[in-house]
Amino acid sequence: MADEIDIYESCDEMIREINRDLVRNFGALKMAKWDRINIIRTVTDVYRRSERKARRRYVEVWYDAYLLGLTEMCGKSRAEARRMADKADIEELVDLMLDEVDPLTRYRFSEEMERKAYRLAESMEVITNRNQEIDRAMRYWSKQIAQYAILITDAALLHAFEDAGIESAEWVTRRDERVCHECRERDGKVYPIDRFPAKPHFGCRCGRRPVRRQNGEK
Repeated sequence: MADEIDIYESCDEMIREINRDLVRNFGALKMAKWDRINIIRTVTDVYRRSERKARRRYVEVWYDAYLLGLTEMCGKSRAEARRMADKADIEELVDLMLDEVDPLTRYRFSEEMERKAYRLAESMEVITNRNQEIDRAMRYWSKQIAQYAILITDAALLHAFEDAGIESAEWVTRRDERVCHECRERDGKVYPIDRFPAKPHFGCRCGRRPVRRQNGEK
């Protein structure tokens, strides 16, 4: 990755924490009572509690990525970066992202949470192996939470670049055998901050690096 900076460190820490909760909370569903009204309420409550925690942690992920972008990547002092972060309404920015249709996932985070909860509750009425269905639902929900942690990290970095006066950023891959064809084609290309392309696939961890103007460049 560019400059050997682990831009997803906070993101990965959050994902590990949330996954520990998911194992515990979805595991409790396997012992829940099975009347229809009770299971819909129980399943929905598990998803909603998980979503609330994810939203809180997303704010922290944004904050950490924003500071990293300003300091390690744009050269701001830690004190100045903290002052800039304190002025930003990070919670509102995160909520806006989660409540809008994302170009990669093509759904709204909150609405997809509701859809997944009701689908699991309904499937548990008709599927014989309920534990297997619960495990499958947990994996899908975990994948969604992880994907949005990546998207929020990426968005926070671009905000940091823009607030630091950077107008363009470079697409940077990990340059290994796992890089997909589309990302390899983008590697090294420079895009305006306000038109930086969305990730082309789930789990993409290509980075972005601020591009500073040279002296005298317009």
